[in-house]
Amino acid sequence: MVTYPLSMALYGKYRPQNFKNLVGQDHIRETILHEILKGTLTHAYLFAGPRGTGKTSTARLIAKALNCEKKGNEGEPCDECDFCKSISEGSLIDVIEIDAASNRGIDEIRDLKEKIQFAPTRSKTKTYIIDEVHMLTKEAFNALLKTLEEPPENVFFILCTTELHKIPETIISRCQHFDFKRIDVRTIMTRLNYIAQMEGIKAEDAAIELIARHVEGSMRDAIGLMEQMTIDNSLLADHIRSHLGITGHQTIETILDILAKKETAKAIHIINEVHNEGYDLNTFTREILECLRDKLVTGIQQGQPGTEAWLTMIEIFGEARDMLRNTVIPQLPLEIAVIKICGASGISKDSTVKIAETEPAEKELPAIQADEQSTQEETKTAQTLKKEFEMEGYASGDMAKNWPRVLEHISPPSLKRSLGEAKIIEENTAPPSGAGNIKLVFNAKFHFDKVNLIESRSKIEKAIEHVFGKKMTVSCELVLQTAKADFAPSDSSMRGQKQQKKEEKPVAPPENLAKKVMEMFGEE
Repeated sequence: MVTYPLSMALYGKYRPQNFKNLVGQDHIRETILHEILKGTLTHAYLFAGPRGTGKTSTARLIAKALNCEKKGNEGEPCDECDFCKSISEGSLIDVIEIDAASNRGIDEIRDLKEKIQFAPTRSKTKTYIIDEVHMLTKEAFNALLKTLEEPPENVFFILCTTELHKIPETIISRCQHFDFKRIDVRTIMTRLNYIAQMEGIKAEDAAIELIARHVEGSMRDAIGLMEQMTIDNSLLADHIRSHLGITGHQTIETILDILAKKETAKAIHIINEVHNEGYDLNTFTREILECLRDKLVTGIQQGQPGTEAWLTMIEIFGEARDMLRNTVIPQLPLEIAVIKICGASGISKDSTVKIAETEPAEKELPAIQADEQSTQEETKTAQTLKKEFEMEGYASGDMAKNWPRVLEHISPPSLKRSLGEAKIIEENTAPPSGAGNIKLVFNAKFHFDKVNLIESRSKIEKAIEHVFGKKMTVSCELVLQTAKADFAPSDSSMRGQKQQKKEEKPVAPPENLAKKVMEMFGEE
């Protein structure tokens, strides 16, 4: 067996020395062992996948299998002969590891091609392991092409990369390509527990799980973090949470429960507490997304209705995580996400997702296209609202009186602002089952142009139907008023000049300058 120095890092000490210890990549292990038994190993391999998933370790295992003198019945290298030991220690001269990030030019590849022609010094074959091969220049790739296609009989190439999309198709086509996948949380936890037992580390199960979830499928990162977090042969969950800025599962469940109740102020308070206590908001957001994903998948598997609400929350928090990269106020993106969620949908305590129901006067228009079931529910709700409005006296003749109810359901704010400047005239009134016409009269061209768009009028008609339970056609009219018009006198500069001469006093600034600016330029 290979002996390791006491100061060696754990991830190096527990690097897989045989295919049996290559965890999380069963599909690759079985294929390569079959090729070893049949003697059909190809001369060029391309290993692609996330960091720390076993690409370079597998390359070394292939080098062992090519040179081992006592391979097992299943193709496993013995790990005891001189060649296996030398490869494990990195001292075999015929196994050459090249870092393409530092040797990426055409001169280095030409030098490699010249040395390929020399026979192996000690072993049966020469194995070139080129790590981060995507860093090679275009000229270097071109120089490597012919060698990969027709290498000498005793030369093998194994190319490793974390960015497959940067590898030319001409290189990929000349290699046997394997995709390494992220290692799942349970597999990483099993491996970390094994290392803890071997090293005599008292590790809490919660600490092992926190590490396994944090490293995003990288076994090397998991082992390295475990070594870093171990103090006095103890691995404690509280220490890991403090170091990584992880809030814990209970905090996530608490904020999701508060969001279900649409308690915006409480949710924002929790976000600020998390920030003030020094936790990393990026990590906190990722924890929320992981929890929401679990709920979404569980809801789909169990056939729970309305799981699209989980998807909406995932999208909103995903946007918040993207905003966190550039924001100057760390907690602001999460606060925006909370406001959006509390204003859109809610989740029941029993984890069955449904669209939150509010009072008719406060009910908002759906933000996204509803499915068939949601459409049916909205139709019933509209009918109910219609009856309630008629009972309360909100008949068609009271449309102008109750127009603020329609404005509550109009977005964006700029359209709502312009619509508020209109004079409402209802004409051609039809029976409740029919359709009437609403004329919106404007004296400012800016507001007229804003509302008189097909998209804008469609939104208004939907809002009217939603509030009053009946369809109405919306039309717009622009009436340019004279100085005696009922509209704001500030729209006429001539009237202001006459008034100044008459009173012999300077005209006072507009009472609401911001309002006039928005009228001129729009709120966008």
